[in-house]
Amino acid sequence: MVEAVAQATPWQVSFRAGDHEGSADTRKNGVGGSAGMRPHELLEAALATCMTISARMALADLGVTDAEVSVQVHVEREESATRFRYRLALGPALEAHRPAVMERIECSPVRSTLSKPLTFEPA
Repeated sequence: MVEAVAQATPWQVSFRAGDHEGSADTRKNGVGGSAGMRPHELLEAALATCMTISARMALADLGVTDAEVSVQVHVEREESATRFRYRLALGPALEAHRPAVMERIECSPVRSTLSKPLTFEPA
């Protein structure tokens, strides 16, 4: 569970998950700042980090350790749909493993979660 708490500075929020803390911020109509990632960037970060971990796990299963791998994610918010575009970057020596790694990141836990119908309910 993550708890977010509004800060005194407009639109700044601190959040905590267990012993880990972070901050988020946004700017709207000239108010706010850039003290942390914007909320949609946190969503992109959740997917990108999960896919990167999944890619590393796939490569480890193939016997590749200390792999050069990264994933970039960009969310596009449209009227009728939300689209997540992602790009897997592998070191040149790892390109032969791209199909296996892509298969693994396409079923990563956060992607699987975001692919299901979502509901929002107060606790």
